[in-house]
Amino acid sequence: MRTGSAAKLAFLLIPLVLLGACEQQSTSNQSNSARIAYAANVHDKEFDNYIIHINALTTDQLPTEVARGYKISRSKNRVLLNVSVREKQANGETPVTAAVVVIAKNLSSQQKNVKLREIKDTDPVAIYYIGELPVSNEETITFELDVTPAGASKPLLLSYTQQFFTQ
Repeated sequence: MRTGSAAKLAFLLIPLVLLGACEQQSTSNQSNSARIAYAANVHDKEFDNYIIHINALTTDQLPTEVARGYKISRSKNRVLLNVSVREKQANGETPVTAAVVVIAKNLSSQQKNVKLREIKDTDPVAIYYIGELPVSNEETITFELDVTPAGASKPLLLSYTQQFFTQ
């Protein structure tokens, strides 16, 4: 009796799970269509008066002193995402603060939490946003970013994809 009930329950749940996955995929595709994707190995892009720099690397590549100074765990299974925003001006570029929101997803659409924190350096002057997340060997992560520079009325929608090798 229980086996029959379990089979009926599984039979009813499978279509719901598949339908949910389809809905999740279509929502994701809609948001991706409006995003400007960075090409492989491209880390800077210009948007009107702004240059957005994005980089991601496993934290074991950071020098020990740098990791310690910024309280970053060094590991080949952790990734550091680094985002900076610079404004183009007549005499060059100036770092600017921004609201940066990121959603990280792997190829299975599993979402990974990335909490960014703002770092301000004074010599030389720099403002950037860093966050960490775990990764597996050969995992490909797509970072969907909403970047709103200070004073801007709407966010710049970006997408950055990178594969990580941890072994």
